[in-house]
Amino acid sequence: MKYHVYLTKRADRELGRLPPTVREKVEERIERLSLDPLPRGVAKLAGLRNAYRVRVGDYRILYRIYWKERMIVIFRIAPRRRAYRAL
Repeated sequence: MKYHVYLTKRADRELGRLPPTVREKVEERIERLSLDPLPRGVAKLAGLRNAYRVRVGDYRILYRIYWKERMIVIFRIAPRRRAYRAL
C-alpha cells in the first residue's frame, strides 16, 4: 500500500537547488519511498524517533515515517557532510 510523501519547506528548497541530474535521481528515490518506506540500505537515525536516512550518491534524504497515518515527511536533502548538522 502506498504512503503519502510530504516535503518540509526546507527539504523542498534543498531539492530545488540540486543539480538537475541529482534532482532526477532524488525524485526517483522519493517515489520509491512511497512504495517501500524501508528500502534496502536505509539506516535509522540515532536520537530521533522514527527517523531514517537513505543515500542517493553523495546526498542523503532524511525522513520520518508516521506508520498509522501511512505518511512520510522528508525534512532534509543534503550532501553527506551537511546533512546531519543541526538535527
